[in-house]
Amino acid sequence: MTKKPTAGGEVDAYCTKCKMDLNHRIVAMDGDTIKRVECLTCRGQHNYRKPKSAAPAVRKRTTKKRTTKAAVARAAKAKAEAEAALRAEWEQATAGRDPAELTPYNISIALSPGLLLNHKKFGPGLVYELVDEGKAQVLFEEGLKLLVYGR
Repeated sequence: MTKKPTAGGEVDAYCTKCKMDLNHRIVAMDGDTIKRVECLTCRGQHNYRKPKSAAPAVRKRTTKKRTTKAAVARAAKAKAEAEAALRAEWEQATAGRDPAELTPYNISIALSPGLLLNHKKFGPGLVYELVDEGKAQVLFEEGLKLLVYGR
């Protein structure tokens, strides 16, 4: 059973000067609530702060949506279908093409949607869409990659 705190009594609190949990003397109370304390180490007075080592307070529940196993499965299935559709589009665009006949990728060339290019690292690719000034989404066998151009 713990004692009820009283003015003049001692309590563990976080010291704002020492930046540690230390023993403090209770200086002022408001009913059963500790308001001000004095550090027994540095003699500084400050408002009472619970020790950092104390157990965290129970948090209020947030209104987060809970994901069910079915929702996760649906999302994974939709992602797999989207990736399969992109892969099929890449295969159709690059089927039967010799990488030597594709436009070699260089940061200084101009790109346009539908252009077939050959990248040193990713291989044959299809310019899928222009995103921003000087950036394009290019569809490779591995998936979509963001490349810069026109510099």
